[in-house]
Amino acid sequence: MATLLHADRLLHRPGAEAPKRRVALDFEAGRIRSIRESQETAGKGLLALPAMVNAHDHGYGIRPLDQGIADDALECWIACLQGRITVDPRLEAAVAFGRMALSGIGSTVHFHNSLAAERLPEEAVSVAQAARDIGIRVAFVCPILDRNPWIYGDQQDLLPHLDPAHRDAFASALTEPAPAFHLVDQVEDIARELDTDCFQVQYGPVGPQWCQEATLERIAENAERYGRRIHMHLLESPRQRKWLDVAYPNGILNYLDEIGFLSSRLGVAHGVHLTEEESKLLCDRGVSVAVNTSSNLRLRSGIAPVPRFLRQELQIGFGLDGAAHDDDQDYLRDLRLVARLHAGCGMRHALSPQVLLEAALGGGFRFIDGSDDYGHLAEGSRADLLVLDYAAMTANRMVDGGDEMDVLLARMRAEHVRDLYVSGRPVVRDGLLPGFDLDLAERELTARARRESREFRARQDRQIRLRDAVRSYYSRW
Repeated sequence: MATLLHADRLLHRPGAEAPKRRVALDFEAGRIRSIRESQETAGKGLLALPAMVNAHDHGYGIRPLDQGIADDALECWIACLQGRITVDPRLEAAVAFGRMALSGIGSTVHFHNSLAAERLPEEAVSVAQAARDIGIRVAFVCPILDRNPWIYGDQQDLLPHLDPAHRDAFASALTEPAPAFHLVDQVEDIARELDTDCFQVQYGPVGPQWCQEATLERIAENAERYGRRIHMHLLESPRQRKWLDVAYPNGILNYLDEIGFLSSRLGVAHGVHLTEEESKLLCDRGVSVAVNTSSNLRLRSGIAPVPRFLRQELQIGFGLDGAAHDDDQDYLRDLRLVARLHAGCGMRHALSPQVLLEAALGGGFRFIDGSDDYGHLAEGSRADLLVLDYAAMTANRMVDGGDEMDVLLARMRAEHVRDLYVSGRPVVRDGLLPGFDLDLAERELTARARRESREFRARQDRQIRLRDAVRSYYSRW
C-alpha cells in the first residue's frame, strides 16, 4: 500500500547536508517512491530522518535490575544473570521491541539469551512472531556457548572460592561440555524456517573465550558455505583481554583470522580492549564493531577506543546491549552520551555529528544484513523513517535558524518520537504502537514473572553465592 508522509524538515543525509524543507514522501512496496516539495501544513514542526539501528542488544523485556541483578563487574553480573526469570519468549521480546520502537529504533540485532539450548528453535519462532507484532527489523542471533561457562580457565579453580557447604553442589556443574556442533548446525534449520527481509538469522558464538576452537572453526566453515552473518562479543572486559592473551600467545585475532573467521560477514560487539593492530586487522577484513557505551560503563568494562576505530577507518555502529544509561532503552538519549563521551578535549569534535549519525544509521545497518546503502533518504531508499517532534525541542528557542543537529544532539529523547516507519509500514503513530498495548503487555509480563518468584528466589540465592565466588576468583588475578 502507498503511504504519504509530510515533514517540515527532512534530514536526508544527516549531518552531511542541510535538511530539505517542507517535503512530502511517498512510500510504495517498502521503498521511497518520491520526495517532493509540499505546501501542506500536516508536517508542521516535524523532522524526519532514517530510523535508528540498535547494533547489539539482548531484548530484555524483564530488565535485569527488576530481578535484583544490579550493575556489577561483567563477570559477576553474568553469574547472577544465569539465574534470571524466563517466561513467554514472545511476550518478553515484544515488550523489548516495543520499547525500542518507541525510542526510534527501526532495526535491532537481537542476541538471544536462552537458558535451555534445546528450546532455541521454538524460542526463535516466538521472537519472530514478536518482531511481526511490533513491526521492526530484527537480526536474530542464535547463541552458541561450550567453553568456560563459569570462569575463564580451569573450571575446577573456582571450587576453593565457594563456601564449603555449597562446594559439592557446584562441583558436578564445573565441567566443559562437548563441542556444540549441534548448536551450530541447527542455525541453518532455523534460518530456512524464519529468514525474511525483516527477520534474518545469524550465527552467535557468544565470545572466543566461551567457544571451543573446534566450534569456532565449524562456525567459520558454515558461515562461508551458506553466506550467513556472524555476531559475537569480543574483548569486552579487561579479564577477557588478560585470559585471551595467555591462551593465544600469537593473538586471538590472528587465530580467528587463520581459521577464516574474520570477514565482512562478521560483526562484533564491544571491542573495548582492542589494540591498534587488532583494529587495523578488523578493518582490513571488513569486520564491523558495535560500540555499547552505556553497558560498558555500567558493567565496569571500560570505554571503547572510538578515536582509534575512526583513525583506522574501522566500521562502527552503536548498541544499547539491553543496558541503556537510564535503564529505559532510550536510544536517542544514549546517542547523546556517546557523542559527549567521545568528543575529546580538542578544539574540534573528535566524533562529529556526521560521523556519529553515519555510525548510528549506516554503520549499524551493516550488522543487520551486511548492506552499505542505509542511512540516507532518496528515491528508491528503504522506507525506514523516524519522525521527531522538532517543535517540542525548540519551543523556547529565541533565535531562528541554526543547525538542527545541534538541537538533536542536545535534546532529542524517546518522548520526542512521533512516528516510526519500517519498510513503509507505520510502527509508531502519534507516539503509540498501533495494535499493541505496551503498558498491558508489561503488566502481564511482570505478573507472569512474579508467579515464578518462589523458585526464582531460590535460584538467585545460588547465583549470588556463585557471584561472590567469581569475584573472589578474579580478585587473585
